[in-house]
Amino acid sequence: MVELPLHTGKDMREEALAEYGPGLYFLNNGFQQIHTSAGYDSWSVDHGVRVWLMDGTEAIACAQEVVGRAEADAEVERLVAQMTPWAPVVAALARAGCLAARHSRIVKLRNEITRDTPVEQIDWLLDHYAGLLDADERKLWWSHIQKIHNGLTAKAVAVDSERLDARTDAMAVVPPRSALPPAPNSWQMSPGSPAVLWTQPVVELCAQAWAAARDEVEDSRGPMVRWAIGSGMGKSELHQLTGMSRTTIDRYLEQPE
Repeated sequence: MVELPLHTGKDMREEALAEYGPGLYFLNNGFQQIHTSAGYDSWSVDHGVRVWLMDGTEAIACAQEVVGRAEADAEVERLVAQMTPWAPVVAALARAGCLAARHSRIVKLRNEITRDTPVEQIDWLLDHYAGLLDADERKLWWSHIQKIHNGLTAKAVAVDSERLDARTDAMAVVPPRSALPPAPNSWQMSPGSPAVLWTQPVVELCAQAWAAARDEVEDSRGPMVRWAIGSGMGKSELHQLTGMSRTTIDRYLEQPE
């Protein structure tokens, strides 16, 4: 397990983040006000710590906890230790998620352009879906609907291939099945309410990796099942992802640890 750098700073502007360099690192925003949900459309203001997992200038995960000033440093250490073994997995999944969103936008744009679409509407759509075509592509394809359609189709295929590669990369860096660390239950995809935790996609990926490892020895499946269920995955979902029967899942859960 590779230890990642831990920096301290509150400036989240891209030019400030660029000073930390490329690659994965943690960024501790320090002791500060923490806004937490207090019900529908209401918030409470406390104090605590906020820590980010960064990939270059991109924030890919966030953990924030309400603690006293005296406990702040220890809590940052706990949060960093919880995410460290999962950081390469989360980074690859984050890339896959960005590519999936880009693929969706490309397909949506392609489907909105038909042979009957006025040129003015095409121009508006290309502005609305900014960043999907570079300047040269837009200049070459702008007045030719079939070229736009074919070009976007090719882009969609290429981006989806990159997405699949990113998920393969994530599976390749899943921690050893013989000693899985606790799931990153304190880490969100971004701060806010409702919180969207990284736990679910991480556990799902692990379950898929186990299902792909058909040579897995029987004795190691019990700890895996107990880890997945203990991390919040339901029995039905584990069955769907791995093909393991519910009876088998129950048998592993009843075994002594």
